[in-house]
Amino acid sequence: MIFMLKYVTSILIVFSCFLSMGQESAGITNVAVDSTQFERNYGLRIGIDAASLLRTVIDDEYTGFQILGDYRITRDLYIAGELGNEQLQRTSDRVDFETSGSFFKAGIDYNVYDNWLDMDNMVYFGARVGAASMSQTLKRYEFNTINDFFPVDEQVVNREFNGLNALWLEFQLGIKVEVLTNFYLMANVQLKRMITESTPGNFDNLYVPGYGRTYDTGEIGVGYVYGITYRIPLYKN
Repeated sequence: MIFMLKYVTSILIVFSCFLSMGQESAGITNVAVDSTQFERNYGLRIGIDAASLLRTVIDDEYTGFQILGDYRITRDLYIAGELGNEQLQRTSDRVDFETSGSFFKAGIDYNVYDNWLDMDNMVYFGARVGAASMSQTLKRYEFNTINDFFPVDEQVVNREFNGLNALWLEFQLGIKVEVLTNFYLMANVQLKRMITESTPGNFDNLYVPGYGRTYDTGEIGVGYVYGITYRIPLYKN
């Protein structure tokens, strides 16, 4: 009886060895599966640009605000946009002017950050199409001359130009960090290129709401945002 038990045991051991070898040769391996899965919140995230509010407080020539928003459509892809209003009264050595108007930007953000566990932060690339409607008031200007011998010819105009508009393309690089449940701090830098704009006769737009300062040397602009947002959770996935 003991002999038969040893015999059967030996056969089972040999059979187990052949079975293991067969599984390895067929590429069958046992892989531990992590059954822990974290669902992400989906919903509308909305907030304000704190940078424009701070500038309104410290810059006597500037008044503005900006509303920020995005909506998650996949795990890493969002539709996003901004809506705001700006007014700038600038006094300088060569020109005094005032710009006032509203703007709207719409586009997408794509998150490239791989969150750990249940974290929900973003490092993202974004693209926007921006549009502004504005008025420009030219108050005073001086002719640009390299001859300092004669007095500079100064012109007082005080003329307002209404119904102006601008369209531009904007790229963003930014972060959004969840500091409390559904509350986020965010910041980004922006690179912009003007596509088209309407200008007053014999006078350029020196500032465009939502776009920022313009330059004679090119059609490239820059900007930034520092904001606080809150996500309204609608469902999880």
